[in-house]
Amino acid sequence: MRTILVGIAALLVAAGSIASAHEQSLHKGRATGGTVVSVSERGLVLETDTGNVSVTVSETTKYERADEPVTRQEVRTGDHVEVFGTKLETGELVAKEIIVHGREAPGHGGGAAHPGQ
Repeated sequence: MRTILVGIAALLVAAGSIASAHEQSLHKGRATGGTVVSVSERGLVLETDTGNVSVTVSETTKYERADEPVTRQEVRTGDHVEVFGTKLETGELVAKEIIVHGREAPGHGGGAAHPGQ
């Protein structure tokens, strides 16, 4: 009987993990947030609480605003963004996804995680 109960408990834990793994925000990790101070063809520069961060973008970088896809051209100087990607030893951030919040919003200091993190 104890073995059956332990098996059921393990199954319930596993089922909960699988269900939560499908929530998109859990796959993104921790974001680097800040205000866009410059935009170029190769990327952008963010002003964060800890200083400026260079962000490199590629053809595979995804852009989103209010859970809707947008284009790279819609990211403007002064926009507050959250960047998910890989930080290199040089401090440069290679973006996988950029969430655009628009102009600096109160309560969105640099380095904050994407809502739901």
